[in-house]
Amino acid sequence: FGEMVILTDCLVIGCGSAGLMTALELSKGGQRVALITKDMLGSNSGSFFKGGISAVPLQNGQPLEGDSFRKHIQDTMLSGAGLCRQEVVETFVKGAYREVIAPLIELGVPFSTTGGDVSPLSPRKVPERPSYEYSLQEEVGHSAARIFHTTGKNTGATVMAHLLVQVKQQTNITVYERHMAVDLLTPSKVDSINVTFKEDNTSQARPAGKRSEVRDEADYNRCIGAYVLDIEKARVQTFAAACTVLATGGCGRSYMYTSSPDTSTGDGVAMYYRLGHPVSNMEFMQFFPTCFYNPNPKNPDERRMLIAERMRSDNVKGRLTLSPESTEDIVEPFSPLGSSATREIVASAVDQVMKEHGVPHVYLNITPAVTGISEEDLKMEFREQYDMCMALGVDITKEAIPVVPAAHYTCGGIPVDMNGCTAVSGLYAVGQTACTGLHGANRLANSSLAESIFFARRAAAHAIQNYCTDQKKLRVGEGMPEWQSGRAVESKDEVQVAYHWDEVRRLMWNLVGIARTGERLIMAKRRIEVIRTEIHRYYWNYTLTMPFLELRNIALVAEIIINCALARAERRGTHQRIDCPEVKLNTEDLHDIFSPDIRPSFTGQPQPPMLKL
Repeated sequence: FGEMVILTDCLVIGCGSAGLMTALELSKGGQRVALITKDMLGSNSGSFFKGGISAVPLQNGQPLEGDSFRKHIQDTMLSGAGLCRQEVVETFVKGAYREVIAPLIELGVPFSTTGGDVSPLSPRKVPERPSYEYSLQEEVGHSAARIFHTTGKNTGATVMAHLLVQVKQQTNITVYERHMAVDLLTPSKVDSINVTFKEDNTSQARPAGKRSEVRDEADYNRCIGAYVLDIEKARVQTFAAACTVLATGGCGRSYMYTSSPDTSTGDGVAMYYRLGHPVSNMEFMQFFPTCFYNPNPKNPDERRMLIAERMRSDNVKGRLTLSPESTEDIVEPFSPLGSSATREIVASAVDQVMKEHGVPHVYLNITPAVTGISEEDLKMEFREQYDMCMALGVDITKEAIPVVPAAHYTCGGIPVDMNGCTAVSGLYAVGQTACTGLHGANRLANSSLAESIFFARRAAAHAIQNYCTDQKKLRVGEGMPEWQSGRAVESKDEVQVAYHWDEVRRLMWNLVGIARTGERLIMAKRRIEVIRTEIHRYYWNYTLTMPFLELRNIALVAEIIINCALARAERRGTHQRIDCPEVKLNTEDLHDIFSPDIRPSFTGQPQPPMLKL
């Protein structure tokens, strides 16, 4: 093989907490790992995650007094609005401490052992338990104190830092920064993608690899690697592996306002769907109710700055208002709790108020005149937020903060089993890319990082046992073709890509946002179909770039979300169809809805039937 084909035991696509933990576990199991990331190591959603990690604390192997597995299971099921998979929830809850907290402690992650960092203004101040080593907090949605925080302000960044140190120490992990996966490869796809042109400009399709005379159906449904764009060198390489892991994060950037990093463009979901397999529960996008509104950010961090939910807790009593001068709580008509209501209620209320009044944002007021808290106490409690807002010209002790809801977490994704296995042999999905069944229609707070670590470890163990055998490694690279760009040329007009980028995100924000209606969704569906047709034409005419590939993915993900939202004619969890009746929660009603078959006919590729998992 030449330099354009890279052979490895395991290919991990994505370097968030799930990707890093998977790579680390595979490496410790003696496997050679290729770890690819679109940006640089550390630039992912895990680093922006400021919540804690939920797990029932154990003492002498038993749940700590005041908590139980049953309580955590009930909290998760209630948040998931009847769509959680009960067996997944039970397995996760019972194993979270041993499979998440304990391994992180072994890696040196410094979980807080004192309550000194719990402010009197915290919504849940928990008395210290002298007999227990770690400080625990009880937060919204949890019926007991089970949230572990690190000693730093940012638990996600702390965990990421320790994982990065470990990964960099592994000699059998090769990191490919500034590399982006284009598409996954299976034997059936290899047999059908090679298109050449004759001298008279007619096209000719033929098998790209050497096809076996006899190949069973199961062998066709096997992931053998991926095409990957080297962003700096503008070339596509072929990565061949015995197993492949998708850990590309969520799809927050499908929306105009998001708390997600710039890399969250639904790459894993889009690539998997293009193989012809369904994805699950994509209509359930969790929105954070208060993100700093900055129409002209100087850098991405200014665009996705979250305003702490503690600011509108019962203890602080901050109010969301329509104007900076007003003190009227705009959430009170939607909930007697007003601005201190749950995240979903507040986000939906703010969205509806913005649409009714035609305004781009609202305000969160925590000034002493509203909260009764002194300027000094506000600065002390919200020091990080105070400093960030001051840098953007807003003094939170003297003026209201401009805020807007933001796409925060993708509850759906690629359906997987308890080991992270997808419907494709040798292909795994972990982290926000996967739909494990844990979150259902709405993620319980502080559960995402725990889920990422939990399923990453299980996926790695399963892959080592089932796909990293000597016999299967011998087949790595078998019949793998190099990328062929055909007659594609370099584009001299990037305006088209930039225009569609903006159009997709605005369309999703305005028509497929928090509060949805059938009319808006039908309008969005018609427009996204036109956009995807134009993207398809561009794909075959021009050489690939990262902005275009991301556009290609967010447009497909947008179409999936729209169709799923249309199919679910009910109001449930984070899916707020305001023109449909609200589902009365029944935790016994555990089921999934799979995305409708929206694959457009213009692909020209044979598509497998939809799978019913």
